[in-house]
Amino acid sequence: MTDIEVVRGEIQPWTDYTSYRKPAGGDALLAFLTDALPAKAARALVAGPHSHELIRLVAARSEHVTVLIRSVSDATDLREAFPGSEVTVIAGALDGLANGPYDLVIAADGLDRVLGYDSPALNWPQRAALVTGLAGPDALVLIGVENEFGLAGLYDRRPVDARHGDDEWRPLHDDPERPTSPDQVLAALPVARLYASFDAAGETHTLLDAAAAAATRPGRPGARLALEGLAATAAHTPLVAPINTGADAAARAGLLGAVAPGWLAVLGPAGATHTAYTATHSLDLGDAGWTVGDRVVPDTVSAETELFRLAAAEDVPGFRAFAARVDDFPLDDLYPAADGFARGITEAPEGASREELVAASWFRFRDRLIAAHRRHPWPPWMVDSDDLVTTWLGMSGVEATPELLARGRELAEAFAPAEAEVPDVATALADTDEDKKRIKELTGKVFGLERTLRFRDQSLKTREAQLRKFRDELRQYRNSPVLKLHDTAKKVAKIRHPKQFARAVKKKLKG
Repeated sequence: MTDIEVVRGEIQPWTDYTSYRKPAGGDALLAFLTDALPAKAARALVAGPHSHELIRLVAARSEHVTVLIRSVSDATDLREAFPGSEVTVIAGALDGLANGPYDLVIAADGLDRVLGYDSPALNWPQRAALVTGLAGPDALVLIGVENEFGLAGLYDRRPVDARHGDDEWRPLHDDPERPTSPDQVLAALPVARLYASFDAAGETHTLLDAAAAAATRPGRPGARLALEGLAATAAHTPLVAPINTGADAAARAGLLGAVAPGWLAVLGPAGATHTAYTATHSLDLGDAGWTVGDRVVPDTVSAETELFRLAAAEDVPGFRAFAARVDDFPLDDLYPAADGFARGITEAPEGASREELVAASWFRFRDRLIAAHRRHPWPPWMVDSDDLVTTWLGMSGVEATPELLARGRELAEAFAPAEAEVPDVATALADTDEDKKRIKELTGKVFGLERTLRFRDQSLKTREAQLRKFRDELRQYRNSPVLKLHDTAKKVAKIRHPKQFARAVKKKLKG
């Protein structure tokens, strides 16, 4: 095995592979690189921490790959993973590397983890100049840019000093020259194509063309892609408010691309790339809509968005008419087309009947309606039970049986399982307000019950006093002459032969 090379700025001991943010990678980024990378580059440079899968892909498309890692221990581990001579591993900082030019330069992890302790205090444009300076005149260069104006960062409830881990020995995130909008990235770099990058703790979840992200609106397929990416980012960030609310507002303002967690800037000639990349699909946006494989999905609002709007407007007849068309799952990835719906990229559960899919759609719709505290015209006792889903199923022409309800709930929970995580502050406060309201209502009920009990207790005491008085009167009556006379009269009334009785009395008196 060949030893690693060392240039100025190496760090030891240190690691960028087990920090708060993973090395750049993910299926979406790999799918993009599969399209963008040239068939065979002579020399390639991977600057910063990147996943082994990404380096392996670059090595397959290049005659020789140089990987620059600032940590000596990370470089040693990487050397063991790639023992071949076609991969050179260098430990050191970007400012210590001077063996360009390269035909392919990849810095998808960004420019924050490419400098060491001894490196000069270079701002973001200076580091970007070092990267582009190592590229040849016709090279393909990919640079990741973290967005300090990202929605997840704005909603992050942690203090600033607890957001970026131990690599903050220099306040890189306070750099005023760092681009924080798509326009600033385009002004700072000669970008051929710019993608809004949505990552989950460093691994790319979704790539969406920045122009398409800016043009989309709430409920459309592009907005759904961005929203899923933001949700993946938010899953690793404690928030002060739900990410969905801010994302919808940004989409209405045409700023969805500006509040992404970051961007991937493509410089130079790239292959035939698509408008969006996810872990499972590549999508293109055209005049007819979004192309997914051999299908075309119209660029319209989803069935769920339309139903949310009808519910908020308390338009029950309109809701009923739209619900009559529902025949698939899930509603947030179904888009009206002709008399039915066109499915997006979501795959329906295998082996489920139409009735079961409709039931699952309505259970998921109810959960999302309530979780977002959206307005609707139905009373709370219907929402807290299955009565509301039963009503919606009736609107869709499906009879709600106990078995169907159980199966629909099962499918909905399997599609989006509930995670035991700490809710965001806004949701917690909203739930607290609901709990306070419920406590007030229950307090009123308890007060009413206590008052009723006091009345009943007083009534019982009154009855007990009446019974005692009656017993005393009865006792006095038993000792009265009237009662004695009554008893004597009763005995006399029992005499059947008065004459014989009179003779016996007389005889007794004589004796």
